[in-house]
Amino acid sequence: MELTRPMVAGAVVALAGHGVALGVTLAVAIAAGGGPDADLDSGGRFGVLFSAAFTYGIAQLVLLWGCVALSGPLGRGSSSGLVAGWVLGLAASLSYVCGGFGP
Repeated sequence: MELTRPMVAGAVVALAGHGVALGVTLAVAIAAGGGPDADLDSGGRFGVLFSAAFTYGIAQLVLLWGCVALSGPLGRGSSSGLVAGWVLGLAASLSYVCGGFGP
């Protein structure tokens, strides 16, 4: 399969959307009382974990809806790139959220 400009552009758009979704999730978690030194194991911080997980789920649904909505008007090459970018971005962001990139 040959990479075309529309396919690469679609993947870049989807990956940028993942960056925004992850940024919003982290901002909500920090605003809810989380942060680098927060003790998420204690019962008082359950709200931080819940709000971050809820926000991440909603952000992923919005991103998926956006990719599906853009697939039709942008053509076949772009839709392939959007799907590939969404899948790769989901795998990378889940790995990041679950601590896959940490020491």
